[in-house]
Amino acid sequence: MRRISRILLSVVLVSTAVVSVAVDWNVTHLFNPEWHPHAKFHDAVMLWLLSGMSIMALWLLWRRSLEPDIGYTVAMLVPVIFWSAFFFVTLVIPGTSLQADLKEAPPIIAGIPIYPNVVIATISVILALVGYGLYRASSEANRL
Repeated sequence: MRRISRILLSVVLVSTAVVSVAVDWNVTHLFNPEWHPHAKFHDAVMLWLLSGMSIMALWLLWRRSLEPDIGYTVAMLVPVIFWSAFFFVTLVIPGTSLQADLKEAPPIIAGIPIYPNVVIATISVILALVGYGLYRASSEANRL
């Protein structure tokens, strides 16, 4: 079960970094002429930090250690902390939006706007928590 947990957490870490860079490294974000230069700077810094934290979490997760809890915990926390912001930032900071292009309306299902980035955030958080839960379950099983 620990191997499945490691693989699942690794997939979430890698996909979090890769998807974020892929989605932001284009004309809708970093190369958007309508964006303020300092906003572009902050987005690039965020991508660098996220990629670096994901790499560190992968290293902690896969290294040999007498304290594997640290690696599994960090590997779960990096994507959960990153993606959880998608659930509350628009409520906390006026003028923010989940949409990259305000001219395009998001798909609506049953009267609810569905933002693709929130779907990815939800899936990533759930998978990270499941991966961590599998690790905790295997740790408990080994203690018994």
